[in-house]
Amino acid sequence: MNKPPPGKHPGGRSRAWLWWIVKALLAVSLVVVPMGVGATYAIVSRLSADLPDVAGLATYEAPQTSRVFSRDGKVIATMFVENRTTVPLDRMSPYLVKALVAVEDSRFFQHGGVDWWGAGRALVANVFFHGIDQGASTLTMQLARNRFLSQDRTYARKIREIIMARRIEKKFSKEKILEYYLNNVYFGSGTYGVAAASSLYFGKAPSQLTIAEAALIAGLVQAPSYYSPLVDPKAAIKRMKIVLGRMRDTGILNDKQFKLAVSEGEGFKFRAHGPAAAGGANSDQLLKYPWFTTFVIGQLGQRFPEDMLYRGGLQVRTTLDTDLQALCEDELSATMAADGPGQNAHEAALVLIENRTGAIRAMVGGTRWSQNNQFNRAWQAERQPGSSFKAFVYTAALLHGLTPESIVDDSPGSIGGWTPKNSDGLYKGKIPLRQALQESRNPVAARLCELVGPERVVQVAHSLGITEALEPHLALALGACEVSPLSMASAYSTLASGGVFHAPECVAQVGSADGGSLVDNRNIASKQVLPSDVAAQMTEMLLRAVQYGTGTAAYIDGVDVAGKTGTTDDTRDAWFVGFTPDYTLAVWVGNDDHSAMYSVYGGGLPAQLWRRTMARVVQHGLEHARFEFPDRAVSVRVCVSTGFLAGPNCPKVRTMQFASGQVPTQVCPTHGQSATPSATPEPTETPDDEPPETVPLATETVAPPPEPVGTPVPEEAPTEALPAPDNTETAEPEPPEE
Repeated sequence: MNKPPPGKHPGGRSRAWLWWIVKALLAVSLVVVPMGVGATYAIVSRLSADLPDVAGLATYEAPQTSRVFSRDGKVIATMFVENRTTVPLDRMSPYLVKALVAVEDSRFFQHGGVDWWGAGRALVANVFFHGIDQGASTLTMQLARNRFLSQDRTYARKIREIIMARRIEKKFSKEKILEYYLNNVYFGSGTYGVAAASSLYFGKAPSQLTIAEAALIAGLVQAPSYYSPLVDPKAAIKRMKIVLGRMRDTGILNDKQFKLAVSEGEGFKFRAHGPAAAGGANSDQLLKYPWFTTFVIGQLGQRFPEDMLYRGGLQVRTTLDTDLQALCEDELSATMAADGPGQNAHEAALVLIENRTGAIRAMVGGTRWSQNNQFNRAWQAERQPGSSFKAFVYTAALLHGLTPESIVDDSPGSIGGWTPKNSDGLYKGKIPLRQALQESRNPVAARLCELVGPERVVQVAHSLGITEALEPHLALALGACEVSPLSMASAYSTLASGGVFHAPECVAQVGSADGGSLVDNRNIASKQVLPSDVAAQMTEMLLRAVQYGTGTAAYIDGVDVAGKTGTTDDTRDAWFVGFTPDYTLAVWVGNDDHSAMYSVYGGGLPAQLWRRTMARVVQHGLEHARFEFPDRAVSVRVCVSTGFLAGPNCPKVRTMQFASGQVPTQVCPTHGQSATPSATPEPTETPDDEPPETVPLATETVAPPPEPVGTPVPEEAPTEALPAPDNTETAEPEPPEE
């Protein structure tokens, strides 16, 4: 009954004996004397004139705790003003009800709201031992006080409490009164109602409580803040033994049950079950996996008003895989702790997306979560992506009509007033498009951006999943823009899923407190934003970038890995974004103050972190090890040296993917004679583990790339393109063999 623990009585012994006598006479006149006495009747009438209707107990909607669950039903966050969940009486342990009645109101089922015998005993104790303290309040009176009245310790409030209790008893059954009481009373440590208390203290539903657990929770009612087992475990267990003793004395327990319950209770080890307190805007909010759950709460805040989030009892089912989240957190923390300090790299972030659904399975926004480090770099930080952005430039080039075997120019020269350079200071001359991406050649990316137009690159990036605003200038070719790891993961996932865009989603379902459905994202329609054959070509080229190019540190034996490195000026940002057939993982490494790292390239620390993390993800569960390219992507054998259809004398050949209508039609003029594709001999293929030759092709032997109808490919790049900003001239300082 929410009062100080025994022995801590308000008041003192300095009152005069005369005042004691006056108090006794007044108490007798108000409580014991029949209500028909005129003076008492007048007082009672005045005090009851403005009392609320007790019918409000049935319609009262107490603030309820909203809960956030992982995909497998584990509670990962709670949101509340008062930590409360309402449950019916038949879903509570019967021992909980018996323990409560035994210790708080043993005559509950006999009285009509007021226990006059108990009130008489309390009157005598209070008069001679000072203050309104001893057990005059029944459970019904406590319910009336907690629900309708103030906590003032006055005789006027006590009279109003008695009147309300009598009205409640006339309106509701004993069982309903108990249900209302147990769902509203405070049980300490921020919990209201038995469901919240049993969950916090024992990690279970109230129906599962043992005798000892039920006795401990029932004992909290007298002084919840004092007896809370999270505040004083010894006091809580001592109080539990008192409750068990009352249950034995009233015949609820026999001696054997009593001893077993005491023994069980003495072995209790208390901790807050479920999420740990994390503070923040709501200091009572409980969080687990805070990088992900704070993101979820932020997304929910855009859809629901705050009052509904924290008082509405929402049941939120998320996309989080707790096993994947835990291993991602472990790998990021371990890798950065071991390798970060020596390279002046102090922060990192990653996002893991399931390709076939767009579900965010894990998110880590930094190296550690604390009161002073809650900035989530996985979605709140926008950093320059460097050459990892080239995937969108090359996708735009394929849509423009080029193929992976189209010959492009990796040579120095001014492009729209800008002269991009390669990080190794070398130039390969005329090379196939796939090789240019594989080796991350900067002049090629700039020429492609000029060819298709920066506006087209922006359009393609946005269609794939980039959500940030992008300025259409040539420097986009080298990632001179700012994006989040979440956006990069989403856009690459679209390539991995055959050009099908799935909005990255962290919430699968939201249900109301009464079981209704408020949100259901499980079957949101996807959208084909990129032809599947073009997506297949990009995937094949990104596979080569990992097998032979700048991303070899991300290679995983036995699994197709496609991806791209990215590094910005003075190595302020380093990325690796890549995917397997099942998952896309974006990794960023850098410093919050944008200070330079010590030679951290995308193919170094980020690719290593990517591989370590994805290797464990693959071990967790692998559905597909290899990509299955769609029927619309045509596979043909081409000469590795020239990029034409393989002839009978071509020394090395490779099977390549081409979009329908873009298949080369000319047989290699260097090693063989012209023929139709169907007449092409089948020479031995180059093994997958043997790097391709990078021979600069002679201009006179190069066939022009296929030209889509109405979209001719110019031989010379336009000269009216926008120049790049000064700070992006060397935006990709990666060695060719990262």
